[in-house]
Amino acid sequence: MKRLALFFLPLAACAMTEPPVSEMAAAREMVAQARAIAAQDAPQDLATAQSKLAHAEAAMQREHYEHARLLAQQAEADAKLAWTNAEKLQAQRALREERSGR
Repeated sequence: MKRLALFFLPLAACAMTEPPVSEMAAAREMVAQARAIAAQDAPQDLATAQSKLAHAEAAMQREHYEHARLLAQQAEADAKLAWTNAEKLQAQRALREERSGR
């Protein structure tokens, strides 16, 4: 009986977890912002962020809120990375063009 209680305890904890509404919203917003700049210059980083966001959305549908929260946070971070890498490449391109124009 004690083993049975230990088995259901983690399940009960998962059921009491609140949906990660703010984390999902932040991830969606950052992925949307990154899409505008990173689609051309950091497509792999952007694809990683989009994939994690899609998995977070699926976890939300299954009410696996802790997993959704983690994936949403990762998607947001990956989108920021995509944004940063795209900006870096654009700055490097602009610098090369400036130097070659002299």
